Amino acid sequence: MGKENMVNLSMFVLRGVLGAIFILQGAQDLFGMFDGIGVEGTAKMLEGYGFANAQTLAIIWACAEFASGIFLVFGMMSRWAALAVASLTVIHIWKTNLAYGCLLQGGDLERNLLIIAACMPIILIGGGSWSVWDA
Repeated sequence: MGKENMVNLSMFVLRGVLGAIFILQGAQDLFGMFDGIGVEGTAKMLEGYGFANAQTLAIIWACAEFASGIFLVFGMMSRWAALAVASLTVIHIWKTNLAYGCLLQGGDLERNLLIIAACMPIILIGGGSWSVWDA
């Protein structure tokens, strides 16, 4: 298998795994599936972060997670989807890990940093040739 095919396979796997994680995360935050908190719980989380209009923002937040996951899985606007995922993760780090301590037990700093690191190749080089529509 040539180098170009290996890069495309790598980007396909990376997009698929990252996208699946955010489809599940978005389903938890939007629909309350998989023991998730739903829109109400997401609104309470965002209210705790100090954001105004938490209910509206919760719907936008959860839809962005869910839609970005779908976009990543199919390779549709992969750069923008990865940028959205990284942005949401940076906000989470800012409002949770930096506010309450980076070594907070159960603070998920390691997970958040891994998500941002996984988004970087997609943001910089795109989703690869095995994408539906990579703008």
